[in-house]
Amino acid sequence: MADKFCAEIVTRSEIDSSGPGLEIALSDLAGRCETLRLGADAITALKEILSEFSASSAASSQHLTKIPNRYAVGHGRYEPFVLLRFEDDAAYGLSPVQAANLAEALLDEAEAASMVQYAMRQ
Repeated sequence: MADKFCAEIVTRSEIDSSGPGLEIALSDLAGRCETLRLGADAITALKEILSEFSASSAASSQHLTKIPNRYAVGHGRYEPFVLLRFEDDAAYGLSPVQAANLAEALLDEAEAASMVQYAMRQ
């Protein structure tokens, strides 16, 4: 039996022109890609499996990353805090030293992330 392929990202999907079916290209964290061709019966079965899986994992979505649409940065009026707020959540109050350390860490991670070649998400 072949090793398991742990897909993390769907990189491409298209309806197969040679017959009823769907081709899906998947990529793992190491960048290896595999392409699946699914027939209509397999798609129907997979739809049922995925709907059951998504219903059971909806409650345990702790592993998902929150990506805010809005953020704000400010400072305290009466105390020396740098305020950081995402969306409509309560603001985080950081000391000036913590804020400087956070800024440096964010710049380092932004530079590192810009150098990584990620597989294209659909």
